Amino acid sequence: MYFLGIDPGKDKCGLALTDNQGKVILQKIVSPQDFEEELYDLIKRHDITVIIGDGTTSKKYIQILEQMGLKTVVVKESFSTIEARKLYFMENGYGWQILLPYGLRFPQRPIDDYAARVLIKRYFKEVNTYKKDT
Repeated sequence: MYFLGIDPGKDKCGLALTDNQGKVILQKIVSPQDFEEELYDLIKRHDITVIIGDGTTSKKYIQILEQMGLKTVVVKESFSTIEARKLYFMENGYGWQILLPYGLRFPQRPIDDYAARVLIKRYFKEVNTYKKDT
């Protein structure tokens, strides 16, 4: 089983594919116009559960996912960009930005793909919390 995180956006969409252990298989940023083509390519190769953020543009993406018959889970997207920024810097280092206060440190590229990974982590956390509660 694989998990596809989607950070939906108006101008770009972050995608991250992990296995059931959380190992990253793929992460990328695509345009909304290329979203369906990317999705078709992924679902023909993998058995996927989709995790998507509940942001303002998610409705359009959810309709596409439902039309494709994909199992879709919606998770809270609030503060995912802040968590994605932390994840980005953990994996890539700060470079010269280590000299700046944390609030002034910004990645050198868009991090929507990291935000998609954050959504998958949130889903795993919710599922594990649920299993512990039952």
